[in-house]
Amino acid sequence: MPMTVRLNDGEQEEIRKKAVEINRLLIQKGLQPIRDSELVHIILEQSISYIEVTASGKIRVRRIEE
Repeated sequence: MPMTVRLNDGEQEEIRKKAVEINRLLIQKGLQPIRDSELVHIILEQSISYIEVTASGKIRVRRIEE
């Protein structure tokens, strides 16, 4: 089921900055850069299972301990 998600200007800029940062590292390693939209998919895939509702009813992403 295709879905469109609208990001506000601040969210778009943060994604763009992070993609630029990641792409610099990927290129240094001789790997292909990723598009901003690919980064959004990666973020969702890796963080969706960590979303929870706090006791006060706020939605947050639980910290991931490595």
